[in-house]
Amino acid sequence: MKQTKLLILLTLSIFTSSPSFAQQCNCSLAFKWMKQAFEENDAGYQYIIDQKGSEAYQIHNSVFEKKIKKIVNSDSCKSAIKDWSKFFRVGHFRFVVNPTLPEKSKPLQEKNTASNNINSSFVQSSTYVRDYDSTTVYFRIQTFDSYHTKEIDSVIHANRSKILSKKNLIIDIRGNGGGTDQSFWNILPIIYTNPIKNVSVEYLSTPHNNKIWEERQQQSGLSESEKARYTDYLKILNAYPGKFVKLFGDSYTTTFDVKYPFPQNVGIIINGDNGSTAEQFLLAAKQSKKVKLFGATTMGELDISNMYSITSPDKKYTLWYCISKSLRIPDNTIDNKGIAPDYYIDKSIPTENWLSYVAEIMKDW
Repeated sequence: MKQTKLLILLTLSIFTSSPSFAQQCNCSLAFKWMKQAFEENDAGYQYIIDQKGSEAYQIHNSVFEKKIKKIVNSDSCKSAIKDWSKFFRVGHFRFVVNPTLPEKSKPLQEKNTASNNINSSFVQSSTYVRDYDSTTVYFRIQTFDSYHTKEIDSVIHANRSKILSKKNLIIDIRGNGGGTDQSFWNILPIIYTNPIKNVSVEYLSTPHNNKIWEERQQQSGLSESEKARYTDYLKILNAYPGKFVKLFGDSYTTTFDVKYPFPQNVGIIINGDNGSTAEQFLLAAKQSKKVKLFGATTMGELDISNMYSITSPDKKYTLWYCISKSLRIPDNTIDNKGIAPDYYIDKSIPTENWLSYVAEIMKDW
């Protein structure tokens, strides 16, 4: 495998669930803090203001400020602030009211966004491979979350000979809301036919945003060269406060040394719950001459990415926002549009029949 540019994981989709009980909160103060933190640090803020205009933003804020004054509990506050964020994009935003009663709270957990409409006979674990018929292998991946990277790699390794021996491969990522690019890295050689080109990102330099590289410096197991690389990134970013900085150039290209004869055809099943890293995977996968996409248009939450968090000074609130902007903007945007399938599956076909529908089409290829 060869790659022309070193790239840190491009996209990260953060899903958390906060305690189920509703706390009392001062939503006006929470909104004021969140709004300022977002405006100062989010990589997509000014881009949308330039598109929609500051007057539209002021009107939007005025409406929500009146609404929020009446809110006294945390659940309603979180919901209102989430609605406020839709002025900017459909995803890659999270506002959390931190628990004040640790003994009653529950630890933050990853939210499983997998679709519940998939035939129950196929729901075994988040990732698995099985024979569909004599010519087709079915590969289910419910999430690209970093916690599942090893599981995905293990499943690929255990079933590699099976996958590479059959004509057709169906990869089902319905409900996969994203995770880390590393989780799909070992799928690419299996479906590869030609160099894969991806557009890079630029990072918004702010005092808080740049802390992410300090944190990465402190990760265990890093080599001295990796630590030095993060130090270099910090120096570059800190030299341009308030500016967007390209750390990795405009684009990067990935190539692999082997092109496998099988599978000959790859169908990827997608739906409206696919976002973030799942969409990054699709942008790479669909460059293969073997790949066709089936299903419904994806969510559209990729252009503004690399989520990072900031906690309020009183520790009551945490905001998850984005620190990078894709260089696809403005010519080939994904946010709020999504990625369309090659074969659209309309509502006349029940979701539990999508797999058999795709397999039937691919059987004649």
